Amino acid sequence: MAKAAAPSTSSALIIPGLLLLFVLPLLGYSGYTVADRWYQGYRLTREEMSVRADIARLREENIRLQAELKDVRGDAYIEGVAREQLGLVKPGDRAIVIVGPPPPANPAAAPERASVRNDPNAERPAPSDAGGWQKILDAIFGR
Repeated sequence: MAKAAAPSTSSALIIPGLLLLFVLPLLGYSGYTVADRWYQGYRLTREEMSVRADIARLREENIRLQAELKDVRGDAYIEGVAREQLGLVKPGDRAIVIVGPPPPANPAAAPERASVRNDPNAERPAPSDAGGWQKILDAIFGR
């Protein structure tokens, strides 16, 4: 009679070793993939919330700027700019020239400014930051 051969100890270790060689990396890779997808979803969700907050802030700013633009395009605003910055008056109005030294904001510049203010015939210097409306009004009135 033939005796059944007992499995050798080396072949008994090879099969579980090969199984572990393929199963452990597969489990590790799938765990990494799941964790990476979760983290990407988390980051995208936070970025989405940030972008939505920016959109809401920009919408509010857009509404504010549209209201400001509506006010600026009005005749009352243009008239106010013409009166304040350009010194223009309506027919029938009387211009008032304030004579006297202005309050000194900078002591070194105060005497220079006072001499220009006291001379009503002196030409007023153009402001350094000429805005869009002022440029248009300057072109119209030939200043």
